[in-house]
Amino acid sequence: MNDIKELIQNLIEKKGRFQIILIVLLCLNSIQVGINHTITSFHIYTPSFHCNDNALPKCTPTKNNLTCCDVIVNGTNCPGGFTFDEDDDRTITVEWSLVCNNEFLAPLINTLYFVGVTIGSLVCSTLCDLWGRKKLVLACMYLQAIMSLGLYFSSSLIVFAIFRVAQGFFIQGLQTCSYTLMLEYCPSRKRTAAAVLWECNWAIGLGLLGGIAYFIRDWRILTLVLLTPTALSLLYFWIIPESVSWLYANGRQQEALEIIKDIAKKNKNSQLLENCNRFSPNEKPLLEKNGSNIAGGGGLNNDNEAHNMLNSHDNESIHEQKFKVKDLLNNLIIRKHLLIVICIWFSVTLSYYGILYFLPNLPGSRHVNFLIGAAIEGAAYILAYFVLSKFGRRLPMAFYQYANGTLIVLMGLLALAEPTPALKTFLTVIALIGKGLAVSSFCSMFIYGSELFPTVCRGISLGLCGFAARCGSLLAPQLMFMVTFAPVYVPMVIMAILLTISGTATLWLPETLSTQLPNTLDETNEVWGKKNRGK
Repeated sequence: MNDIKELIQNLIEKKGRFQIILIVLLCLNSIQVGINHTITSFHIYTPSFHCNDNALPKCTPTKNNLTCCDVIVNGTNCPGGFTFDEDDDRTITVEWSLVCNNEFLAPLINTLYFVGVTIGSLVCSTLCDLWGRKKLVLACMYLQAIMSLGLYFSSSLIVFAIFRVAQGFFIQGLQTCSYTLMLEYCPSRKRTAAAVLWECNWAIGLGLLGGIAYFIRDWRILTLVLLTPTALSLLYFWIIPESVSWLYANGRQQEALEIIKDIAKKNKNSQLLENCNRFSPNEKPLLEKNGSNIAGGGGLNNDNEAHNMLNSHDNESIHEQKFKVKDLLNNLIIRKHLLIVICIWFSVTLSYYGILYFLPNLPGSRHVNFLIGAAIEGAAYILAYFVLSKFGRRLPMAFYQYANGTLIVLMGLLALAEPTPALKTFLTVIALIGKGLAVSSFCSMFIYGSELFPTVCRGISLGLCGFAARCGSLLAPQLMFMVTFAPVYVPMVIMAILLTISGTATLWLPETLSTQLPNTLDETNEVWGKKNRGK
């Protein structure tokens, strides 16, 4: 092997026990992300209630057209306070009476959380490229846990909202940096499996949340108990290494070499250890257990020669260290990939949350319904594995968007018909299928986006895509609010058009199945330039 780059490719492409353990451990972070992104549905749940002053039911019209929310005394609703009928449910809505005039504050909390997520997708992804993957993974993992403790001790709604925004910031950083680090240690032929494992852990997080929330109805205790996955990470965080691809791309060759040697020892890969010794000046050759020289005398005889080989990539690395966001737009290939992937992430996320808000309330326990939704997502991710493994990324990604757009238009048109029980059931089935297609798109777009960008800007690129996705989640409620003054098919058609546009744009991207991840801008031009010329 002539340079560190070949050592890295040998390490990554030759699957070892340590890489498998590392990928599994990093995927566990997705559990925490899934829990925090959806826990608001249990935080802001509103049980039935009545006003202590007039004993009227909750905010629904009565025969004299008077409700507890309409009674204004001294400038406020129900000065005597409210009584909530479900004593075992203590949510923030119950604790701070987020009903009547304060009803808007409950969904606002969720919006503010995703504002933090949106900011985190930009800031943390940039820091991930500048400071490294490992530092950001660990920092975001434990800072979001500190924010959870802050939530537990919150004395007011304002304090709660501040901690929730900060938690969203760090949770998004944890997601972006963990996912990036995971893929950079994953063999190209196993990236689909790793991406699906990440998404399945998301579904596991939803399942854990729904199950635990069924038994723990106090939001403070629930928040504290759900810190368990982070607490368990204390058992293994110290074995997570920095990305050798990131170190290589940033000119830190010696650090990359030390990590490669350490992993080779853990994997008992004597051949890789032998090759590492050729790049180790001023060090004795590594020995096998019997004391023999595994390098077989193949180490370099001249320290200067080893030094030159070790730093053969330094000039290119120094150039890459000066990488700035503007380079995303200056490079023709990356610019095209970035704009298309941003379009995909925005439209897919918008449609997912649009379907979520459109979906009728299912009969039965809200906890059971939540678990059903988690099971549907898990099944969709597993199905996506077989589709993405056999047909690649490009065509399935386009198909998911076309099919979902068609179903969304169908839902909008059917919603205009007379709402019979049979039609409601059919609409629910269609909506659940659409949700399954949307989560399959999620799985596809994460892995596809990661593969289309080089190591030196993969973090910031995914951060910009995450920013677009969060914009979609923030705009979805406002888009669906259009049904109050326009036909229900109008927002559905808008989402379908966006999905059709992004689905068509997907066909302009290259296929990335089993392709080695590029590290630098030059490698990106070489890999994707050839594929574009081959079309």
